[in-house]
Amino acid sequence: MNINNFFHRNWWAIFYFNFKMLPFKQAIKFPFDFYGKVRFPSLKGRVVINCPVTRRMVEFGRAESEIFPSERCIISIKGDLVVNGKGNSFGSGVILEINEGAIMELNNDLLNAPRTKFIIKKGLYIGNHVRISWEGQLFDSNFHYIRNRVTGAIPPIHKEIRIGDYVWIGNRVTLNKGTNIPNHSIVASNSLCNKDYSKEGKEYITIAGSPAKVVAEGYERIFESVEYKLCCELAAKK
Repeated sequence: MNINNFFHRNWWAIFYFNFKMLPFKQAIKFPFDFYGKVRFPSLKGRVVINCPVTRRMVEFGRAESEIFPSERCIISIKGDLVVNGKGNSFGSGVILEINEGAIMELNNDLLNAPRTKFIIKKGLYIGNHVRISWEGQLFDSNFHYIRNRVTGAIPPIHKEIRIGDYVWIGNRVTLNKGTNIPNHSIVASNSLCNKDYSKEGKEYITIAGSPAKVVAEGYERIFESVEYKLCCELAAKK
């Protein structure tokens, strides 16, 4: 761990959030960890942990890179935050808003880079071993209603977002309502995703564009657990 993170740990936020949002037997293990400045506009919702509780299951405000200075995290929970696993980390400057009646579900090993915005009106499901790069936007709502002037129909403005396992989402990607990213997918930087990309039953797809579409198949992210070994193998072949 970066030594700066140790000294920038926000002990007030750690004690306040854990003991306010969790039963005492869970809170005393401090599963939620905070670094730097944090603001909690509302904590009227619930946090539900569906697995063995351990220290630092979910972190907010980590600043592992000099590219991004430490920035305030804003966390508002009026709905439900459901935690099914550990090793989930949100970078500095993250905005997380879970509205009334909405559910955000985390599993294992989410690494979310700084300055990402999560505005959840209905639901967000994030699978295992997901990487979300910096300055992303995840909005499961259009926020404003529109009407068809011919039929009078008013379409729904909220629809759940789902992200599968082993997904890599590049920087400045926007996931809009109804987005479904299948397992082992890659989403290119600056893409705007707004539909179900799992309909054809395929995995290992690369998605790019605005609006985004499938541009390649058969590629996968090399995750950190095997990256060092691979780099050594490639260097030996030169």
